[in-house]
Amino acid sequence: MVVETIPIVDFAEFKTNPKKVAQDVFDACKSIGFFYMINHDISEQDIDKAFALSKQFFDLPREEKEKYMIDEENHGYSSLYSETLDPEHQRQGDHKEGFNFRNFDHGKPFAPLPELFDKEEKFLEEFSRNCHATALQILEAFAIALEIPEDKGGKEFFKNGHSYEGSAEILRFLKYPRGGEADYKEPVRAGAHSDYGSITLLFQKDVPGLEVQASRTEWISAPLIPGAITVNVGDQMEMWTNGLFKSTKHRVTFLPEHNHLDRYSMPYFVHPTDTVPLVPAPSKFVDQTIADPDHILTAGQHLRSRLDSTYDYKK
Repeated sequence: MVVETIPIVDFAEFKTNPKKVAQDVFDACKSIGFFYMINHDISEQDIDKAFALSKQFFDLPREEKEKYMIDEENHGYSSLYSETLDPEHQRQGDHKEGFNFRNFDHGKPFAPLPELFDKEEKFLEEFSRNCHATALQILEAFAIALEIPEDKGGKEFFKNGHSYEGSAEILRFLKYPRGGEADYKEPVRAGAHSDYGSITLLFQKDVPGLEVQASRTEWISAPLIPGAITVNVGDQMEMWTNGLFKSTKHRVTFLPEHNHLDRYSMPYFVHPTDTVPLVPAPSKFVDQTIADPDHILTAGQHLRSRLDSTYDYKK
Protein backbone atom coordinates (compact mmCIF):
# COMPACT_ATOMS: atom_id res chain seq x y z
CA MET A 1 0.00 0.00 0.00
CA VAL A 2 1.38 3.41 -1.00
CA VAL A 3 0.79 6.07 1.65
CA GLU A 4 0.28 9.47 0.03
CA THR A 5 -0.59 11.56 3.09
CA ILE A 6 0.61 11.74 6.66
CA PRO A 7 -2.11 10.47 9.06
CA ILE A 8 -3.60 12.70 11.77
CA VAL A 9 -3.98 11.09 15.21
CA ASP A 10 -6.26 12.79 17.73
CA PHE A 11 -5.02 12.31 21.31
CA ALA A 12 -8.10 13.96 22.85
CA GLU A 13 -9.50 10.51 23.68
CA PHE A 14 -6.25 8.89 24.81
CA LYS A 15 -7.32 8.80 28.48
CA THR A 16 -10.83 7.54 27.77
CA ASN A 17 -10.21 5.29 24.74
CA PRO A 18 -6.48 4.52 24.67
CA LYS A 19 -6.80 1.40 22.49
CA LYS A 20 -8.42 3.37 19.63
CA VAL A 21 -5.70 6.04 19.70
CA ALA A 22 -2.98 3.38 20.04
CA GLN A 23 -4.31 1.56 16.98
CA ASP A 24 -4.18 4.77 14.93
CA VAL A 25 -0.59 5.33 16.06
CA PHE A 26 0.26 1.70 15.28
CA ASP A 27 -1.14 1.94 11.74
CA ALA A 28 0.84 5.12 11.06
CA CYS A 29 4.13 3.84 12.46
CA LYS A 30 4.15 0.53 10.60
CA SER A 31 3.31 2.21 7.28
CA ILE A 32 4.74 5.71 6.80
CA GLY A 33 6.48 6.16 10.17
CA PHE A 34 5.03 9.69 10.57
CA PHE A 35 1.84 11.16 11.97
CA TYR A 36 0.42 14.49 13.12
CA MET A 37 -0.50 14.58 16.81
CA ILE A 38 -3.42 16.90 17.55
CA ASN A 39 -5.02 17.78 20.89
CA HIS A 40 -1.80 17.28 22.81
CA ASP A 41 -0.97 18.92 26.15
CA ILE A 42 1.61 21.52 25.09
CA SER A 43 0.05 24.99 24.95
CA GLU A 44 0.20 27.14 21.83
CA GLN A 45 1.38 29.99 24.06
CA ASP A 46 4.45 28.02 25.17
CA ILE A 47 5.22 26.93 21.61
CA ASP A 48 5.02 30.55 20.40
CA LYS A 49 7.30 31.72 23.24
CA ALA A 50 9.89 29.07 22.38
CA PHE A 51 9.84 30.13 18.72
CA ALA A 52 10.26 33.77 19.77
CA LEU A 53 13.32 32.89 21.87
CA SER A 54 14.73 30.94 18.94
CA LYS A 55 14.38 33.91 16.60
CA GLN A 56 15.97 36.28 19.13
CA PHE A 57 18.99 34.01 19.43
CA PHE A 58 19.53 33.53 15.72
CA ASP A 59 19.28 37.30 15.21
CA LEU A 60 22.40 37.76 17.39
CA PRO A 61 25.73 38.56 15.68
CA ARG A 62 27.58 35.51 14.40
CA GLU A 63 30.50 36.17 16.73
CA GLU A 64 28.18 36.03 19.76
CA LYS A 65 26.53 32.79 18.66
CA GLU A 66 29.89 31.15 17.99
CA LYS A 67 30.86 31.53 21.66
CA TYR A 68 28.57 28.55 22.30
CA MET A 69 29.65 26.04 19.65
CA ILE A 70 28.24 22.53 19.85
CA ASP A 71 30.26 20.08 21.94
CA GLU A 72 30.55 16.31 22.18
CA GLU A 73 27.65 16.28 24.64
CA ASN A 74 25.51 17.45 21.68
CA HIS A 75 24.85 20.81 23.37
CA GLY A 76 25.31 24.26 21.84
CA TYR A 77 25.33 26.15 18.56
CA SER A 78 25.84 24.69 15.08
CA SER A 79 26.59 27.21 12.35
CA LEU A 80 25.44 27.34 8.75
CA TYR A 81 26.72 24.35 6.69
CA SER A 82 28.34 22.68 9.73
CA GLU A 83 26.01 19.66 9.75
CA THR A 84 25.87 17.26 6.81
CA LEU A 85 22.92 14.89 7.16
CA ASP A 86 23.36 13.14 3.80
CA PRO A 87 27.12 13.16 3.08
CA GLU A 88 26.78 10.61 0.30
CA HIS A 89 24.69 12.99 -1.83
CA GLN A 90 25.43 16.50 -0.51
CA ARG A 91 28.15 18.71 -1.92
CA GLN A 92 28.15 20.88 1.18
CA GLY A 93 26.61 21.04 4.64
CA ASP A 94 22.98 21.82 5.42
CA HIS A 95 21.68 25.34 4.81
CA LYS A 96 20.60 25.83 8.42
CA GLU A 97 21.88 26.82 11.84
CA GLY A 98 20.80 25.38 15.16
CA PHE A 99 21.07 25.42 18.93
CA ASN A 100 20.80 22.19 20.96
CA PHE A 101 19.70 22.06 24.58
CA ARG A 102 20.78 18.95 26.38
CA ASN A 103 18.15 17.96 28.93
CA PHE A 104 18.07 20.11 32.05
CA ASP A 105 19.34 17.44 34.41
CA HIS A 106 20.69 19.38 37.35
CA GLY A 107 22.62 16.39 38.62
CA LYS A 108 25.23 17.25 35.99
CA PRO A 109 27.00 20.53 35.22
CA PHE A 110 25.10 22.30 32.44
CA ALA A 111 27.14 23.89 29.67
CA PRO A 112 27.01 27.72 29.63
CA LEU A 113 23.95 29.24 27.97
CA PRO A 114 23.75 32.53 26.09
CA GLU A 115 22.39 35.30 28.33
CA LEU A 116 19.09 35.29 26.42
CA PHE A 117 18.51 31.60 27.25
CA ASP A 118 20.02 31.82 30.72
CA LYS A 119 17.30 34.31 31.72
CA GLU A 120 14.63 31.93 30.45
CA GLU A 121 16.16 28.69 31.74
CA LYS A 122 13.14 27.90 33.91
CA PHE A 123 10.78 28.22 30.93
CA LEU A 124 13.10 26.23 28.66
CA GLU A 125 13.34 23.44 31.22
CA GLU A 126 9.54 23.32 31.64
CA PHE A 127 9.06 23.27 27.88
CA SER A 128 11.63 20.49 27.51
CA ARG A 129 10.00 18.44 30.28
CA ASN A 130 6.56 18.95 28.71
CA CYS A 131 7.92 17.59 25.45
CA HIS A 132 9.25 14.56 27.32
CA ALA A 133 5.85 14.01 28.99
CA THR A 134 4.13 14.20 25.60
CA ALA A 135 6.60 11.68 24.20
CA LEU A 136 5.77 9.30 27.06
CA GLN A 137 2.10 9.35 25.99
CA ILE A 138 3.13 8.26 22.51
CA LEU A 139 5.45 5.57 23.89
CA GLU A 140 2.57 4.30 26.04
CA ALA A 141 0.42 4.12 22.91
CA PHE A 142 3.17 2.04 21.26
CA ALA A 143 3.16 -0.47 24.11
CA ILE A 144 -0.65 -0.71 24.16
CA ALA A 145 -0.78 -1.28 20.41
CA LEU A 146 1.98 -3.90 20.56
CA GLU A 147 0.18 -5.64 23.43
CA ILE A 148 3.32 -5.92 25.54
CA PRO A 149 2.58 -8.53 28.27
CA GLU A 150 2.13 -7.19 31.78
CA ASP A 151 4.98 -9.34 33.11
CA LYS A 152 7.28 -7.66 30.58
CA GLY A 153 6.24 -4.14 31.51
CA GLY A 154 2.86 -3.82 29.81
CA LYS A 155 1.92 -0.29 28.76
CA GLU A 156 4.93 1.04 30.72
CA PHE A 157 7.47 -0.97 28.69
CA PHE A 158 8.83 1.81 26.46
CA LYS A 159 8.28 4.50 29.10
CA ASN A 160 10.46 2.53 31.51
CA GLY A 161 13.27 2.73 28.95
CA HIS A 162 13.11 6.52 28.78
CA SER A 163 14.30 8.73 31.60
CA TYR A 164 14.45 12.52 31.39
CA GLU A 165 17.28 12.82 33.89
CA GLY A 166 20.58 11.79 32.39
CA SER A 167 19.13 10.96 28.96
CA ALA A 168 20.44 12.09 25.59
CA GLU A 169 17.18 13.83 24.68
CA ILE A 170 17.64 17.15 22.90
CA LEU A 171 15.44 20.19 22.36
CA ARG A 172 16.69 21.88 19.21
CA PHE A 173 16.05 25.33 17.74
CA LEU A 174 16.58 25.52 13.96
CA LYS A 175 16.69 28.40 11.49
CA TYR A 176 16.81 28.05 7.71
CA PRO A 177 17.82 31.56 6.56
CA ARG A 178 15.83 33.06 3.70
CA GLY A 179 17.42 33.16 0.28
CA GLY A 180 20.59 31.28 -0.47
CA GLU A 181 19.35 28.83 -3.09
CA ALA A 182 21.41 30.35 -5.89
CA ASP A 183 24.53 30.41 -3.74
CA TYR A 184 23.92 27.07 -2.09
CA LYS A 185 23.70 25.17 -5.39
CA GLU A 186 21.62 22.39 -3.81
CA PRO A 187 17.85 21.82 -4.09
CA VAL A 188 17.87 20.41 -0.55
CA ARG A 189 18.40 22.57 2.54
CA ALA A 190 18.71 19.70 5.00
CA GLY A 191 19.85 16.39 3.58
CA ALA A 192 17.74 13.24 3.50
CA HIS A 193 18.14 11.38 6.79
CA SER A 194 16.40 9.32 9.40
CA ASP A 195 16.46 10.38 13.03
CA TYR A 196 18.66 8.59 15.53
CA GLY A 197 16.48 8.05 18.59
CA SER A 198 13.15 6.43 19.39
CA ILE A 199 10.79 9.21 18.24
CA THR A 200 10.98 12.90 17.33
CA LEU A 201 8.43 15.61 18.06
CA LEU A 202 8.62 18.43 15.51
CA PHE A 203 7.06 21.87 15.91
CA GLN A 204 6.67 23.77 12.61
CA LYS A 205 5.48 27.35 12.24
CA ASP A 206 4.45 29.62 9.36
CA VAL A 207 6.80 28.31 6.64
CA PRO A 208 6.71 24.70 5.29
CA GLY A 209 9.52 22.78 3.61
CA LEU A 210 9.60 19.32 5.18
CA GLU A 211 9.30 16.32 2.86
CA VAL A 212 8.89 12.65 3.79
CA GLN A 213 9.96 9.62 1.74
CA ALA A 214 6.58 7.98 2.16
CA SER A 215 6.99 4.88 0.01
CA ARG A 216 10.78 4.68 0.40
CA THR A 217 11.07 6.00 -3.16
CA GLU A 218 8.62 8.89 -3.57
CA TRP A 219 8.75 12.15 -1.60
CA ILE A 220 5.61 13.87 -0.28
CA SER A 221 5.32 17.23 1.46
CA ALA A 222 4.48 17.51 5.15
CA PRO A 223 2.15 20.53 5.16
CA LEU A 224 1.67 22.73 8.20
CA ILE A 225 -1.30 21.85 10.39
CA PRO A 226 -1.91 24.57 12.99
CA GLY A 227 -1.50 23.27 16.53
CA ALA A 228 -0.24 19.84 15.46
CA ILE A 229 3.03 18.18 16.42
CA THR A 230 4.65 16.18 13.62
CA VAL A 231 5.83 12.88 15.11
CA ASN A 232 8.17 10.39 13.48
CA VAL A 233 9.80 7.08 14.35
CA GLY A 234 13.58 7.06 14.77
CA ASP A 235 16.21 4.42 14.03
CA GLN A 236 16.36 3.10 17.57
CA MET A 237 12.61 2.42 17.67
CA GLU A 238 12.84 0.67 14.29
CA MET A 239 15.58 -1.51 15.81
CA TRP A 240 13.57 -2.00 19.02
CA THR A 241 10.59 -3.25 16.98
CA ASN A 242 12.84 -5.20 14.60
CA GLY A 243 11.66 -3.30 11.55
CA LEU A 244 7.94 -3.23 12.32
CA PHE A 245 7.87 0.53 12.93
CA LYS A 246 9.47 2.50 10.12
CA SER A 247 12.21 5.09 10.59
CA THR A 248 11.49 7.06 7.44
CA LYS A 249 13.90 9.39 5.69
CA HIS A 250 12.92 13.04 5.50
CA ARG A 251 14.50 16.27 4.28
CA VAL A 252 13.94 20.01 3.90
CA THR A 253 13.85 21.42 0.38
CA PHE A 254 13.90 24.94 -1.03
CA LEU A 255 10.47 26.41 -1.76
CA PRO A 256 9.69 29.72 -3.52
CA GLU A 257 8.68 31.37 -0.22
CA HIS A 258 12.13 30.62 1.20
CA ASN A 259 13.53 33.38 -1.03
CA HIS A 260 12.01 36.00 1.27
CA LEU A 261 11.03 34.14 4.48
CA ASP A 262 13.19 32.54 7.15
CA ARG A 263 12.00 29.08 8.20
CA TYR A 264 12.08 28.09 11.86
CA SER A 265 11.38 24.69 13.36
CA MET A 266 11.86 22.98 16.72
CA PRO A 267 12.46 19.24 16.97
CA TYR A 268 12.55 17.42 20.30
CA PHE A 269 14.64 14.28 19.88
CA VAL A 270 13.55 11.49 22.22
CA HIS A 271 16.14 8.86 23.16
CA PRO A 272 16.05 5.76 25.35
CA THR A 273 18.33 5.63 28.36
CA ASP A 274 21.89 4.96 27.16
CA THR A 275 22.03 1.45 28.65
CA VAL A 276 18.88 0.15 26.91
CA PRO A 277 19.79 -2.77 24.60
CA LEU A 278 18.22 -2.45 21.16
CA VAL A 279 16.76 -5.96 21.04
CA PRO A 280 13.25 -6.87 19.82
CA ALA A 281 10.47 -5.68 22.10
CA PRO A 282 8.47 -8.54 23.73
CA SER A 283 5.42 -8.35 21.48
CA LYS A 284 3.60 -10.96 19.40
CA PHE A 285 3.73 -8.46 16.52
CA VAL A 286 7.53 -8.13 16.63
CA ASP A 287 9.89 -10.68 15.06
CA GLN A 288 12.09 -11.91 17.94
CA THR A 289 15.00 -12.92 15.70
CA ILE A 290 18.27 -11.19 16.61
CA ALA A 291 20.45 -10.96 13.51
CA ASP A 292 23.77 -10.72 15.36
CA PRO A 293 23.48 -11.76 19.03
CA ASP A 294 27.21 -11.13 19.60
CA HIS A 295 26.97 -7.46 18.60
CA ILE A 296 23.89 -5.99 20.29
CA LEU A 297 24.07 -2.20 20.45
CA THR A 298 22.83 -0.14 23.35
CA ALA A 299 20.97 3.10 22.65
CA GLY A 300 23.99 5.10 23.83
CA GLN A 301 26.42 3.27 21.55
CA HIS A 302 24.15 3.76 18.55
CA LEU A 303 23.72 7.48 19.23
CA ARG A 304 27.44 8.08 19.72
CA SER A 305 28.27 6.51 16.36
CA ARG A 306 25.64 8.57 14.54
CA LEU A 307 26.71 11.88 16.14
CA ASP A 308 30.38 11.28 15.39
CA SER A 309 29.57 10.73 11.71
CA THR A 310 27.42 13.88 11.48
CA TYR A 311 29.35 16.65 13.25
CA ASP A 312 32.79 18.12 12.99
CA TYR A 313 33.13 19.21 16.60
CA LYS A 314 34.94 22.49 17.17
CA LYS A 315 36.90 22.60 20.39
